[in-house]
Amino acid sequence: MPEKVKSIAEATARLTEPFTHTVVGQVDDYCAYLSRFNGVYRFHQHARDELYYLIEGEIYIDYLGGQSVRLGPGDTLVVKAYETHRSRADEEALVLMFKAKDLFAE
Repeated sequence: MPEKVKSIAEATARLTEPFTHTVVGQVDDYCAYLSRFNGVYRFHQHARDELYYLIEGEIYIDYLGGQSVRLGPGDTLVVKAYETHRSRADEEALVLMFKAKDLFAE
């Protein structure tokens, strides 16, 4: 049986707090997470790569060494495994992230 179609609009409505997420799909051991960014998240790293796709707003991915990358709507960025980074947004932004399903447990 085919998987149920998921509505991005409905998933977005469930995201009421900054840096919360909801799974909108899974392929093998990777998930597509919809997340609302606002403010500054802590520096961290993962054992596997992750991809950011910005839907709306503007975010920055800051690296521990001082480099910062700006993403606008339609932009993507892959953060490689073990790169220490954080995300931040001066105003609310909507982000689709592709990452291994176990990365949020780290």
